[in-house]
Formats: sequence, C-alpha cells, structure tokens
Amino acid sequence: MSKLTNLLDNEKKIVEKRRLIFIIPVCFIILAIIMGVVYQFTQGSAFNLGMDFAGGYTINVNVGANLTEENSNEYKERVTNIVEGYTDAEGNSYNIKISQILVSGTGDNTALQVKFKSVTDDDTMEAIVDGIVEKIKEDVTEIRPVVSRSGSTVTVTYNLPIESLKSEITAKVNAISGASGLNFGEQYSKSVTFTYSGSLDDQGLSSAMAIKDTFAATVYTNGKVGATVSQDLLYNALSAIIIALVLMLIYIAIRFEFKSGISAIVALVHDLAVMFAFMVIFHVEFNSTFIAALITILGYSINNSIILFDRVRSNLKIYNNWDANKLANTSIAQSFVRCMNTTITTVIMIGSVAAVCAIASLFNPDLYQMVTFSLPIIVGLLSGLYSAMFVAPSVWVSLGHGKKAPKTKTVTAEANQ
Repeated sequence: MSKLTNLLDNEKKIVEKRRLIFIIPVCFIILAIIMGVVYQFTQGSAFNLGMDFAGGYTINVNVGANLTEENSNEYKERVTNIVEGYTDAEGNSYNIKISQILVSGTGDNTALQVKFKSVTDDDTMEAIVDGIVEKIKEDVTEIRPVVSRSGSTVTVTYNLPIESLKSEITAKVNAISGASGLNFGEQYSKSVTFTYSGSLDDQGLSSAMAIKDTFAATVYTNGKVGATVSQDLLYNALSAIIIALVLMLIYIAIRFEFKSGISAIVALVHDLAVMFAFMVIFHVEFNSTFIAALITILGYSINNSIILFDRVRSNLKIYNNWDANKLANTSIAQSFVRCMNTTITTVIMIGSVAAVCAIASLFNPDLYQMVTFSLPIIVGLLSGLYSAMFVAPSVWVSLGHGKKAPKTKTVTAEANQ
C-alpha cells in the first residue's frame, strides 16, 4: 500500500492533469451517444427499455395444483418455447423475448405470469397475443406424467386416477415404438407400467404419454400493460435525485465550503452519467432495478468525496500557504488507499452476487434481474472512486480553494515537524 501511496503523492501532479481527467469520461459519454444512434437505426431504440418503461403484455397460465416445485421449470420451459418461438399462420416470426416469467399464487390458484414487451404495432400485437394464448392452451391442457425406470420397465404416474382413461392410455402405449406389456394397477391407481426398449428419454416418454384435460389449465391475457406506472416511478426517482443533490450541496457547503459542495455534486453527476453511458453502450436493459441502482450509488459515492474534502480541509488549516494544486494532490495521496479499499471490498461483494446469479439464472431465469441490478452498481462504484479522487479535486482546483486558517497554526505545525 505504501508503494501505491507513493505513486500518488503530491509530486505526481495529479490535478495538473485535469484536462485528461475530464476527457476520459467525456469520451465514454460520446461513445455512448454514438452507440445510441447506432442502436436507434438498427434496433429501433437507443435504449434497451425493459417492460417497466416500454409497456407490454402479460399472459396468465393458471395451472393450479398441477404446477409443483418439481415440474415448475418444465412448465416455464414449455411456455417460453411457445412465446419466443411463436410464428403466425403465414409463418412470420417476431423475435419476442420474455421479460419475466414468475410463479404466483398457491394451491388451485397457482399460475405462471408471463410478461413480454411489444415488438410491433398494437393491432398486430393483439393478434399475436391471441395466437400465443391458443398455443399455450393446446400445450398446458395436457397432463404429462412423471416417468421412472427400473431396467426395461417404465412406470408413468399421473396426478389423477386413470381408471376412465384406460383406452386412451392403451392407444398411446401402442403408438410408442418399442413399448409393450402394458399393466394397469389397482382401481383408482394413478400409475401404469410397461416394458420399453426404445430410445426416447424420460421427457420424450412423458410427452408421448400426455393426456388431454381441458380443466388442467386456464390461459388468459390481461391485455396491454402500459408504462404509466413506471413513468411515474421514473419521475419520482429523478425528483428524489435532484432533491438529494441539492441537500447534499447544502450539507457539504456548511460542513466544508460551497466550492467543495459544487465539486462533490459534479462528481455525483459524473457517476450517474457514466452509469447511463454504460447501459447504452452495452445495451443492458433499463428497468426499475436500474433506478434502485442509481439511488444506491448516489448515497454511496458521496462518502468518498466527503473523505477527500475532509482531508483537504485539514490540510488547508495546517498548510495554508500551499497552493491549491499541492493541497489537492496531498489530499488525494492521503485518501486514496482508504477509499480504494472500501470500494474494492464492495465491488468484490457485488461482483460475487452478480457472478452467482448469472450462473444460477441458467436454471432460474428470474435471478437474472440481480445481474442487471448488480452491473450498473459495480460501474457506479468504480466511477465513484475515480470521480471522488480525480474529478472532484480537479473541479475544486479549477474553482479555486477558499478559506485560509490563521498563520499561527501554520507556524506551530511547522515547528513541530
């Protein structure tokens, strides 16, 4: 750490390079503007707006007690394949992407809630949604049994007694190549066994042995979901951010000086701009979690700026004959390691959450929301370290430092050295 501190001592003239310090984030923001224009022409929108802001459609698949912990992923996969692979009667595909698919309710009210953004005009979307609903109905009104094997013997178990379905089940077994020796259990039994020597896996056998049940699910749509609520949320969040910035400016101006407050606010605005730029450049989805990330960084980044200006104030009282550049460079060197350690520790924690959730989302897509929440926070943390250590003191120097302590303190301090 001492080597790192020496690397950033006042002799390195950090704030004298403020033109470069300001140019780096400006270039990043310009790149974001260029990428936004490219996305506007290639994908129809500069921002990858989530359903929270763009609006969309919700389809409810009420599966009831048929939906269990064991088969929820299977149902999600079946519904996802139908929605994202949908083609109309003319063979047109629409590249629909599910924004969210959740399990809601309990018992007979258990349902899958499927949300996706609009991909075309309202009239066409209405027809697409109606077609998707019908296809889901065709699929989920099938009752697929659980398949287990013991050597060449296969047992399929339904979630209801199959006494009245013997003829239908017999026909299905006879239609499977390599299946023979069908054996029904006792009355009111839910299972049948047969000998199988074919190549179908358990999922294939389950699909082949599926039986129709019009009461197995209810599928309906809530119609188009507007973005009004999210727009209100965005308006309220931006209002809260502006109010917070004003209050922070007042607090820092009282605790330190007004120019320090201006410098700290510029640093915060820098962090928010960099986070927006990151989202645009990498086309990460904008949703309500991004608003939460913005507010999180707003409260976190100010701490590093306060640490820096606390050092500036202390040095200003002791070395009041120093010029602004030397005060800023010394304060950066004294504050950097502490701020870096705090930031890196937090980045490691948030990065671990993002990595674990990214891997887990392969099995549970709902967890990917934590990734889209974590990424802008990581960017904001790193940007906050940069802005507090370099942008804020550079702005402070550009504005000119203010108060000077009585000279007697300087003499006393120098005498003690």
